[in-house]
Amino acid sequence: MHNFITRRSRWWLLFTIAFIPSLPAQQPETNYDESKVPAYTLPDPLVYASGQKVTSPGEWMEKRRPEIQYLFEKFVFGKSPAAAKDVSFDIIEQDENALDGKAIRKQIAIRIGSPKNHIQMNVLIYLPRNANKQHPVFVAMNFYGNHTIHSDPQILLTNSWVRNNEKFGITTNEATEASRGVRDTRWPVEKIIQRGYGLATVYYGDIDPDFDDGFQNGVHPLFYSEKQKKPAPDEWSAIAAWAWGLSRVLDYCEKDAEIDEKRAIVMGHSRLGKTALWAGAQDERFAIVISNNSGCGGAALSRRRFGETVKKINT
Repeated sequence: MHNFITRRSRWWLLFTIAFIPSLPAQQPETNYDESKVPAYTLPDPLVYASGQKVTSPGEWMEKRRPEIQYLFEKFVFGKSPAAAKDVSFDIIEQDENALDGKAIRKQIAIRIGSPKNHIQMNVLIYLPRNANKQHPVFVAMNFYGNHTIHSDPQILLTNSWVRNNEKFGITTNEATEASRGVRDTRWPVEKIIQRGYGLATVYYGDIDPDFDDGFQNGVHPLFYSEKQKKPAPDEWSAIAAWAWGLSRVLDYCEKDAEIDEKRAIVMGHSRLGKTALWAGAQDERFAIVISNNSGCGGAALSRRRFGETVKKINT
């Protein structure tokens, strides 16, 4: 089931994992039986940690919302840095007659860091062919590279590390022509264009490759202090980094005259569903969040004993 979340309601879904009840040392087997779900009580988001009630919308925005966000930053996703100053945007490819004349295709290089020490995110954008109108846009990360979402032969292959998948023709952690379009059933590009929306997607491995090397690759080292070797315990890890990257895509959208950045919809699936939730909670420029199957740590209720537990997902 898809979870459609506006700015006001997305915090309620995130809130329920902020106060996890004490659990016994020996966890039971993961429960997937609805009849075995024990009774549970959800915390009231309009009550401060002190027990005092929120009495106005202003209190929510100025005090209670930051209180909840602080808990997520410190104990769940980690604190992310502010938007980097040394970010550049370059159009590296553009076609006004893409997809048999149905769309405009743009491929944007977002470079973060100094000329000698930087990472590059390649953003693939499709827009309806209507130069006189700004278009709302779906913003999302993909799991195997931009070239996997559509068979369009002009989409650039990613140069980043990619998880091996023999079915997709990936055997040396490198993208190949064999993987072009292998995920197209998940990305209805033509339908999106036909309905008047744009799509901006980026490979999540461009911002932080999805394997554990102690955060020595990707965006994290660009923000280390002189003697720092890895993020501090309360600093950002992978999901927070991917969410931060989605905000940099939105930075570009603000500069593109053909995109209505005030109607940007961030979306994601599974771990990237968690990423979309955290991106939308931190960056209120996103008008809507669509989080699909984000599970434990995402939109699932952590106080409801069904499916993955907090202990299991952290282990």
